[in-house]
Amino acid sequence: MSRLRRLRQESTRVHSVLPGGDNVRRFLRALPLAAALVPTSSATWAQGDAAAGRQLAMEWCSNCHNVAADGQMKQDPPSFAAIAMYRSPGYIRSNIVAPHGAMPDIANVLGLNVDDLVAYITSLDRPLD
Repeated sequence: MSRLRRLRQESTRVHSVLPGGDNVRRFLRALPLAAALVPTSSATWAQGDAAAGRQLAMEWCSNCHNVAADGQMKQDPPSFAAIAMYRSPGYIRSNIVAPHGAMPDIANVLGLNVDDLVAYITSLDRPLD
């Protein structure tokens, strides 16, 4: 018997005693696929044009945020350098698409390219001194 066949049989035997039956088996089968889809770097999320994102940031975000690459770290509102350092690309994207607090809905109302903004912000990630 091949090794793969033995592993499948063992897997079936283990899954058959788990509570939840078919749902647990489906979940466990889908788990490797889900793990493969999770982004592992900012490049995975930020497929936009960072230079275009910088232009958008200067025009639409600089009234409230410090958008400079060497911007001072601050919290309220956070500088883009701070956002890049402490937030994931997915979090950045979600906060642009579904803004919070006093932040305007620039992505939906103005139709700005979110990928470009995310690419620019994530390009600012730098190690702490």
